[in-house]
Amino acid sequence: MRLLAGVLLIIMALTYLLAVSQGAQGSWGYVRAFAEAALVGGLADWFAVTAIFRRPLGLPIPHTAVIPRSKDRIASALGEFVAINFLAPEIIADRLRDQDLASALGRQLSDQITARRFADGVMDALPALADLLDDEVVSAFIRRQIGDISRDTRLSTAIGRGLRLLTEHGRHQPILDAALAEGWKALEENEASIRSQVRARTSWVWRLIALDARASDALIGAIEQTLRDVAAQPDHPARERITQMLRKLSADLETSPHLREQIERVALDVLAHPAIATYFSELWGALRSALRESGPQAAAREALANGIARFGAALLEDAAVLETVNRRLRALLTEISGRHGRDVGALISETIQSWDTQTIVEKLEHNVGPDLQYIRINGTIIGGLIGLGIHQTTLWLT
Repeated sequence: MRLLAGVLLIIMALTYLLAVSQGAQGSWGYVRAFAEAALVGGLADWFAVTAIFRRPLGLPIPHTAVIPRSKDRIASALGEFVAINFLAPEIIADRLRDQDLASALGRQLSDQITARRFADGVMDALPALADLLDDEVVSAFIRRQIGDISRDTRLSTAIGRGLRLLTEHGRHQPILDAALAEGWKALEENEASIRSQVRARTSWVWRLIALDARASDALIGAIEQTLRDVAAQPDHPARERITQMLRKLSADLETSPHLREQIERVALDVLAHPAIATYFSELWGALRSALRESGPQAAAREALANGIARFGAALLEDAAVLETVNRRLRALLTEISGRHGRDVGALISETIQSWDTQTIVEKLEHNVGPDLQYIRINGTIIGGLIGLGIHQTTLWLT
């Protein structure tokens, strides 16, 4: 597309020179007016398009190389945009007001396929969890916290201390690796949906030139590359940022009375129900027996999947529990969004800022650049037509 736009510009330049050599009278006057205006329009749009990605002809012209100069500012603005427009407490509260979260959770868990996938994920993570539980410090901590919870129901404090201990020893990294793997699977499974959503939100004008497909490719490619980088680099900035977020959340769980109250109410409402108590009893008994007999193999996976499905079905059958869980979850999610929405925005900003500038420019130009070259082509043609109009108007007026 760049070559096509450049060739068109050269043709206009040669046409202009030819028209000048033939004089400005008669039909050659129209040719000269068209070529001259087309040349101006094409050069102006070439400058504008080039200035987005780099300095035209390498000259230090002000307000050029917009993306390389503004990468950090763009990253900060994008993170701020997400935090303000997607994760603000009032937006989350409004979004969740009519959402039946508990029923959605119950339907997902009661589905055998989903329950099996969840069980497979848990069982696949057992080696790392077994290593964690073998640590005497962690084992002693868990025993103490179970005792504390049974006496004073300070569940949020226990979770907060557990998160703090996990992050201090770096034991949360295997869990993060498992989450990245699931994120990769989710991206692959929902690629068609992402493309459909982008297309639905793209103006029909841009769909005519397939800009929606290129935008989808750029979005999916950027997400894939980010997941790949985070998974491959133990010291990736995103991992460090997530660690910091977990540490902050653990501190909030230990020190915020309101957040602790919300979590404890959800836990108490759920655990107090007889169906939940029965579910945990049956699940633990089945899982313990399966693990004792054959280790984390097919029997244990099947038992865990069946237990999860029974839990989802039991949740759907009790309207009172559904209403209570919905009310608590809405309040809890709104509270967390208020405390950590900015953290998510900062994570987005810092991740983009860590990307190499040249790589960002190349990827954007590769995916969006061809469409920008249409601007150059249109500028050349429309400029020429405007030149013809001005030339004809001048002849009428004189």
